[in-house]
Amino acid sequence: MHILLADYNKTSALPVIEFLRQQDYRVTYVQDGRAAVDAYRVEPPDLVLMDMVMPEMDGIEAIRRIKALGGARWVPVILTAALLTKEDIVAGLNAGADDYLIRPIVYEVLDARMRSMARIVAMQDSLLGVLDNVYEAILTINEAGTVQSYNKAAEQIFGYSAAEVIGTNVKMLMPSPYAEEHDGYLERYLRERTPHVIGIGRKVRGRRKNGETFPMRLSVTEVRRHIGSQFIGLVSDISAEEAARQHIEFLAMHDPLTGLPNRARFNEVLGVACGRSRWQPGAVLFIDLDDFKPINDRHGHEFGDEALITVAKRLRHSVVEQDMVARLGGDEFVVLLAGTENAKQATTVAQRLLEAIVRPMTVLGYSCQVGASIGIALMPAHGISADALLTAADTAMYAAKHAGKGCIVVAGKGSLEHIRPVRK
Repeated sequence: MHILLADYNKTSALPVIEFLRQQDYRVTYVQDGRAAVDAYRVEPPDLVLMDMVMPEMDGIEAIRRIKALGGARWVPVILTAALLTKEDIVAGLNAGADDYLIRPIVYEVLDARMRSMARIVAMQDSLLGVLDNVYEAILTINEAGTVQSYNKAAEQIFGYSAAEVIGTNVKMLMPSPYAEEHDGYLERYLRERTPHVIGIGRKVRGRRKNGETFPMRLSVTEVRRHIGSQFIGLVSDISAEEAARQHIEFLAMHDPLTGLPNRARFNEVLGVACGRSRWQPGAVLFIDLDDFKPINDRHGHEFGDEALITVAKRLRHSVVEQDMVARLGGDEFVVLLAGTENAKQATTVAQRLLEAIVRPMTVLGYSCQVGASIGIALMPAHGISADALLTAADTAMYAAKHAGKGCIVVAGKGSLEHIRPVRK
């Protein structure tokens, strides 16, 4: 047990120091109140023996400053003096002292007081040990938003040590806009008692010491005391959980080979586009590679997969950011063009896509070349639903195949409106 002893009179202090050391206590000795506060700040002890009358700063002011430093642990303070009046006792207890001793010190009484305080400290340390060995961050704040306690898990999650956080406003752990809104929210809650977070678990974002923001699950409970409310925050870092969820969502909506959106995602986006096609027209391009199966059969599926990845990259790089490229499966791709108003605009893009596809490529050390046939459906001219547009574009693509491959066909009412062959 570490004891901080503050006593101006070294002659009277030495026997006390010797007695404490015989009891296997470690003692830090200072001779004035200011030095006591400095020593406490450097290494908080397990107990403080504070003389009331000292130069530089008296014991009562030193106690007041020590208690203002806060900290996760309660450190008992025993005030000592040759004569303690009723007013001295009240002033000392109001400053934060937990007990008092009249000098000269009776060592049996001192020993009993020390053991009594040690029992309380042991119970406290046992509780803190539990709090420091849970996975969730646990911190407490007062009505001013000042952090009063902060466990080991909080240090690991936020990157700040307890010494850096305790005594500061909790908003240092919050990114914008939570940080700017926190004080106002706390004041509003204390005034109106209408909870938005307190008693209600929710997902928010936290801020680490390095400036990184991260998703976390926050639960806040309130403990009402006669000296004011204390708020206990329970924080779980859900970065890994959120990353896993996003990865699962990505896999559900994307082609695992090319990374392009899959059929489900394309239909979802196309459905939204159809809903606003009357004032925001567009076009669907259905692309099927020509003579891809012989290449796949000749060189193997690994070769074919690499060729499909190359084609996917070329398609994505041949359209603007607001356009969408997806893989339906096999060697079928689709493109959703945003803002395309007529067949001429759509075929201009389709021509660019065909030229990108037919460029020779090197796959696994071999040079090869593929072609494609493209069918175009305009919205709303050829449909105002995802199914209708895909069917129209698919039908036009098969017409392009039958026209000799390497062609572009625009869907029409019973006839082909546009055919353009592309030669390899």
